[in-house]
Amino acid sequence: MLIHEGNPKYIFVAVPKTGTTSIHNFFKQHHVMPHLTKKSCKWLGRDYHLGIKEIFEQYRVNRKELFYKFAFHRNPWDRMVSFYTDYTTDPLHLDWSKGLLKYKTFEEFVIDFPNSEWRHHKNFKPTTEYTHHDGVQCVDKIYMYDNFRSEMIQLLQKFGIDRHLFRQGDRLRKAPREKDYKSYYTTTAMKDSVAEVFQQDINLFGDKFD
Repeated sequence: MLIHEGNPKYIFVAVPKTGTTSIHNFFKQHHVMPHLTKKSCKWLGRDYHLGIKEIFEQYRVNRKELFYKFAFHRNPWDRMVSFYTDYTTDPLHLDWSKGLLKYKTFEEFVIDFPNSEWRHHKNFKPTTEYTHHDGVQCVDKIYMYDNFRSEMIQLLQKFGIDRHLFRQGDRLRKAPREKDYKSYYTTTAMKDSVAEVFQQDINLFGDKFD
């Protein structure tokens, strides 16, 4: 989560597993840091993943219409693979996610997910639970993770930041996974399990398993 009160004003809603670490690190290095001493930027680790409604409520954002509010969305089948591979291997997450280690395989995790405690954990929520309230979109733009480079360049141009500062290689933390998320889904039941939880996202963004 990032609230930038300088010029330009913007609020970044950090939907988990949509390149948020890379986006945060980029803005820290190339845009936000000069403003921190002026207290014009709120960047709190404990509130890293907050929905737009929570941001408005907890930070009492005045004249929120003046802020450009944005987030990124990722295909939910791909995102589920990223959840499992990252949250079961990265020491930075295992202090809270070690319960996932009870699942011996990705298939076990996916099949159980709709009825598990993880479905309602903030790190596993659908994009729309971060960007919408009562079915209404509360952010100005939702960029697509699948087109990360072109979407980031569009965003930087909007903010007047030199597009050449962005490097595609800085995009992701490297998780121990195969590039093609489809290879993880060996049954129709696995695909349907994800669709059950993320149906609202799928309907809104037109996500497909392809």
